[in-house]
Amino acid sequence: MAAAKKWYVVWHGHNPGVYDSWDAAGKQVQGVPGAKYKSFPSKAEAEAAFVDGAALHISSASGGTSKRPKAGPRALPAAVRLPSIAVDAACDMTTGVMEYRGVDLATGAEIFRMGPFQDSSNNLGEFLAIVHALGWCKQQGSVVPIYSDSRTALSWVRRKFAKTTVVRTPGNAVVFDLIARAEDWVKKNAYANPVLKWNTEDWGENPADFGRK
Repeated sequence: MAAAKKWYVVWHGHNPGVYDSWDAAGKQVQGVPGAKYKSFPSKAEAEAAFVDGAALHISSASGGTSKRPKAGPRALPAAVRLPSIAVDAACDMTTGVMEYRGVDLATGAEIFRMGPFQDSSNNLGEFLAIVHALGWCKQQGSVVPIYSDSRTALSWVRRKFAKTTVVRTPGNAVVFDLIARAEDWVKKNAYANPVLKWNTEDWGENPADFGRK
């Protein structure tokens, strides 16, 4: 069965607009710090969202106001420990554009968002997101659990090494620098935060998911 057609809005990129493929939209955000973009199931919804502006459709680490009431945190399964943080990454495998973020599960608020980064992978983003959350918690004096749905990234954190097959390029030099810093951080810092697997099959999508599948 063919995948459903998606339309892509680029609010902040090389050429903001509505695009009918990720191949076209991805070129507009590649290498743009703080690029803002999102997929929609129809052209009409994408065009309306473009007019609305990014603040009404995607969360922002820097905050900002919205004309629409913000949705509260979604109901979570009883097995999910609160307070806690969920992290996730999004990477388009055709372009290698990756970003990651962390979300407060008790409130639904975005704590941090990084990217987009070029020539990367989802697992690298997931690894960076977990370590970023651990570092943020250490700064805050917090020992809340951290959830990730990536078994690979969780194993990398345990081993304190990102065993990636991604080849270093001029475009992903920043990512590899961040990976080296993250590996160094987990080797040198003790933490009491439980780093747990988000059980997608039973609990649904990770609340930090970017919604671009």
